[in-house]
Amino acid sequence: MTESVTAASGKPQLDDQLAYWRNLKQQAESGSFRIDSDLATDLRDHAEDMRRKLVDLLTQANRLSTLGGFGALPSSLALKTAFATKANGGPESLVAQYGKAIDIVTLMRDTYELSIQKLTGQDAASAAAVAQTAGGV
Repeated sequence: MTESVTAASGKPQLDDQLAYWRNLKQQAESGSFRIDSDLATDLRDHAEDMRRKLVDLLTQANRLSTLGGFGALPSSLALKTAFATKANGGPESLVAQYGKAIDIVTLMRDTYELSIQKLTGQDAASAAAVAQTAGGV
């Protein structure tokens, strides 16, 4: 997966990746995105494995929003709040980033699956056409 980077932050932009894979999925739906079916199967399976692992990480990250052991001092409570917010409290939080990553690998998986379906459908149509032609000879 190619990483898009902004000049200002130097960080990969997950939104760019979402747009990229949405575009590829549209191409797969139209039949213009083509890939070897064995490779597409392996990539689809790998994307699904990644998705499952990310879902597990998301579950763990959600647990981080409830932190303990910081004590009752105002400074420790401020740290607790800051760490909890970093875990789950905004567009740059760990939970939000895992959510975007899950969306990306889900699009990847679905794109590869569509490509496989298109190839399988084309193969079946070609086989039927050959059989019909051979039967008519």
